[in-house]
This record gives sequence, C-alpha cells and structure tokens, in this order.
Amino acid sequence: MNDDVTLLHQIAEGDAHALETLYARFGPGLLSYLVAWFGDHAPAEEVLQDVMLAVWDHAAQFRGESSVYTWLLTIARNRAMNAQRRHQPESVTLDDELAMPSPDTGPQEAAEKKAAASNVREAISQLPEHQREVLVLTFYHQLSGQEISEMLGVSIGTVKSRLSRAKDALRDLLQSYNAGVPSGLRQGAG
Repeated sequence: MNDDVTLLHQIAEGDAHALETLYARFGPGLLSYLVAWFGDHAPAEEVLQDVMLAVWDHAAQFRGESSVYTWLLTIARNRAMNAQRRHQPESVTLDDELAMPSPDTGPQEAAEKKAAASNVREAISQLPEHQREVLVLTFYHQLSGQEISEMLGVSIGTVKSRLSRAKDALRDLLQSYNAGVPSGLRQGAG
C-alpha cells in the first residue's frame, strides 16, 4: 500500500505520529506473529517494542522490494530469533481467541470448538519450526509464497515444500487426535 510507504518516509523524517499510525495498522498482526513464535505475550510484547524502535531507527532503509508488512515481519522474525537465542522459549501456541466460542453456540458445540482449537494449537506446536513458521505465515498472516520466500531467504519451491509437508503432518496429527476422541465429540459427528 502506497500509504504505508509514505508512513515510512515520514518516520524516517522523525514524524512520531506516523510511527503511531504504523503501529496501529500493523501492531496487532505483528504481536500475533510474535505470540505464536514465543507462546507467551510478555516476550512478544518486548520484541514488538524492539521492532518498532528498529523501524524508527531504520525506516529510511526500506527499499520497497516487498510490502511494508512483509518488511516488518522480517524485522520481527530477526528480533525474535535474537531474543530466542538469549532465552529459550517454552513452546509455541496460537492465540487463545481461536478457542473462544461464538456467542450463538450451545454448550456442547462450544466445548467441541474449544477442543478442536486446542487440538489444532497442539498439533501446530508439534511441527518442526521451519514448517510451523511457513504454515503460520501463510494461514494466519495471509502472506503469499513469494513474500514468505523473501522474508525467510529461501526459494519459493522450498516454501511450497515446507507448506505441503506442514499440511500433511498437521492432517496426520489431527487425525490421531480425533482417533482418541469419543465419536460424539468429534468435529462433524452427529
């Protein structure tokens, strides 16, 4: 989006309001990515602050070879990897809001949805990091294969391969979870 590039130019010139606008636009998505990375809000919020400081310091270095969001995610990924080297994280989970039932569901349906979301989070956390990362970037951040390729510094074929393997592994893990759940509680049963 051209407005995003304009914001970066304004930030490079020292416009704090432009940084606030950029944060309001992209902060929630970046935080979601970082929470998925760390599995905890506290380190994710710290890294997000580092990301925004890096944007403030290096906005003029944006070359326009990717979208602003992809550039921000790349900074977030690099900062997260640095933080991870300093502190080993426990596990990676997705936001709890995936498990929140909608207000128009009944108690049994809400319990089924919560169990299914928990299974998905658990299965995703068991994927190898390189597969999990591509899966999360594709489905939760809606990045294209090309954007992920540029962000991770790998070929588009590698992105496609990792995504394919991640989906296969996720399907297998979810099937194994369903095999252990009584038929009345399985998604789609009844």
